Amino acid sequence: MSRKVWLVVGALALVWGLGGVQTAHATDGTDLTNGLNTVPQGLELSKYFQPGTSSNNQAHVVDGTNLASPDTQVVELTTGSPQVGSIWSFPSFKFRLNEKQVASMWLNFGSKGVNTGQGTPGDGMALVLQNAQSPYTATPNFGGHEPYGETLGVWGVANQNNMTTDAVAKTAIQNSWALEFDTFMNQSTTGSDASSFDAYGLYGPHIASNYPAQSGSYTAKSGYILLNHLGAIKGTNNNFLADGMWHHLTLVYTPQSGSTSAKMSYTFNDKNPTTGASQTGKTQSVNIDPAIIDPANTGQAVWGFTGSTGANSEANMVAFEEIPGLVNASATASLAANGKDVTTGDKISAHSPVTLTYNANYESGSETWSDIQANLKIPKGVTITKGTIDYGDNESTTLGAVDIDNINQGKGITLAKGLDQSNSTAKITLKGTVNDVTKSTYVSSTLSSFKGSNAVVQATTIPSFTIVPSTLHLATDQSSISADGTKPVDVTGTVTDTANAVNNSNLVIHGTLNDSTDLDDTDLSTSDAAGKFSVAVPADKLQSGANILDLTAEDKTTGALSNVGEVIITLGELKFKTVTGNVNYQAQLTGAQQLVSRAGSSDLSIVVEDTRTGGNPWYLTATASPLVDKNGNQLAGNLVYVNGNQTTTLSNTAATVLTHAADSSSPTTDVTGDWSAKQGLLLDLDADAMQSKENYTSGINWTLTNSVQ
Repeated sequence: MSRKVWLVVGALALVWGLGGVQTAHATDGTDLTNGLNTVPQGLELSKYFQPGTSSNNQAHVVDGTNLASPDTQVVELTTGSPQVGSIWSFPSFKFRLNEKQVASMWLNFGSKGVNTGQGTPGDGMALVLQNAQSPYTATPNFGGHEPYGETLGVWGVANQNNMTTDAVAKTAIQNSWALEFDTFMNQSTTGSDASSFDAYGLYGPHIASNYPAQSGSYTAKSGYILLNHLGAIKGTNNNFLADGMWHHLTLVYTPQSGSTSAKMSYTFNDKNPTTGASQTGKTQSVNIDPAIIDPANTGQAVWGFTGSTGANSEANMVAFEEIPGLVNASATASLAANGKDVTTGDKISAHSPVTLTYNANYESGSETWSDIQANLKIPKGVTITKGTIDYGDNESTTLGAVDIDNINQGKGITLAKGLDQSNSTAKITLKGTVNDVTKSTYVSSTLSSFKGSNAVVQATTIPSFTIVPSTLHLATDQSSISADGTKPVDVTGTVTDTANAVNNSNLVIHGTLNDSTDLDDTDLSTSDAAGKFSVAVPADKLQSGANILDLTAEDKTTGALSNVGEVIITLGELKFKTVTGNVNYQAQLTGAQQLVSRAGSSDLSIVVEDTRTGGNPWYLTATASPLVDKNGNQLAGNLVYVNGNQTTTLSNTAATVLTHAADSSSPTTDVTGDWSAKQGLLLDLDADAMQSKENYTSGINWTLTNSVQ
């Protein structure tokens, strides 16, 4: 099939293909351009759908041009008049009639409903499930005439040749169910122009459903045919559909347990087209008999969209977020400040610690939700400092500085793993603070999204709130403290207020250690000088090495918070500073037992570092594997450790080779630095040791223990 290229000149378009120049009709170029420029985030469609192969099909897939919605493709069903357009799912992406299916998409009908100078909108489009004999060439039988717009590319043709319900049904796409989005009221009951489907009961654009190829879907009147509209969602004027905006549709198909029927629910306008935020929308539900769609009982149906125009035309466009059966996903977002959930209208003090939590959930599907880009929208006035991603399979990732910087700049981050049944969740936890402000500042709500290669979902909305300024300031007397781990560490400081007199009875200090351990609150003492505080950090909450203590002052009467004061508490630790090199031995066998010193090529270095305050005892143990050559032959002898007059044979059982008494004079001990030729690690050869051309090797494990044995 040739690829068609549109050359737009003013309001005319010429279609070029392998067959040459086709007839030119008026097009809706401005609405098409606006639609592509404003399309919300959607999927790439070329691997899921193909244009119908009927000879009159005008539908095609094009790239969206909205920079805020990268990699989004759009189905253009009709672009002028009179036209028919259809696009159908590839065989591997059929609608599964025996399983729950969820579809999510955006629809655009052009702007002629509000821009009346452009003419009347016509005629709309339809979402269709079908099992026609040739599903990809399926189209109404127009009997050689130009397309009748009221068919929307799926309903039967009602003209002077077809004035019975059976005759009309036979010209529709067979074995089908359709949900129509009708932008033109076909209310003519005279003549033979096939424009009577909406003659009674409907007074504006509407959404409705039925079976196009069933005679019961139509009612015959004297000289005209009515379409029976089931599950109608009615508009009152042309603004309902053809207003130039994108309209969201969510479709939920649910087979009924123990029944041959299914329930189809459709909700229209359930997302804001500008922000993507969820909104109430309008919902209808109808019962569906799968046997009408699938008389061969295959359990599947080709699905897609059709559209048609007559004398009037419009730009009918579709963009998809979720493909039925592929990936069904959802996402949530929440904000907590000072440990409490934030709701709409809350006031949050400047300097408040905040936690943003985003959950992406894989609910069902036939594919892994892959290449997921988390487009996280951080509320203005909040700065993120750290974050983690926890997956459903218990793996976790700590976000690096680049990721945190991208998040604060409003850029997305990519999840390292896809989501599926075995790893169905990704929880992103971001921590930060509310920025300082000089006056109350309103922060609008934000909406984040998760875009994968096969599904796009919006998270729930982070609510709006107001940042209120704080005049409190906290300063610590120490920036770093050394600790020995035997007693609490006292951290002191001062709280000042640039606008009010400091009242100790109103102030409390909140402390967090290592961003994970909340300390007990400390109330300022009324017997101390104004603003003076002392926080005791329990020794058992400190970990070896550096501990970061964050302190914040709060005014209990107003809820105002100070800045965060940081103190680094270093708890000394016992560790190997150096364990490097090897020990080599060379000996001439004499037929007698001998103690062999290390060869000159030995470069073993063992240095112990003990930064615990005051010096503490420790001991060193070692284990050694047998000395064997590459053929597995074992040497008659052992490695031994000589310390003064004490000799310890090394084996697979740990043996203490060195005990170090408490010593605060130096934090380091060079274990190997004091070894003489006959001290330290030596080789004890037995008298019956045999000469070998091969080298014998052994491995030694050294272990430090922070007490006396």
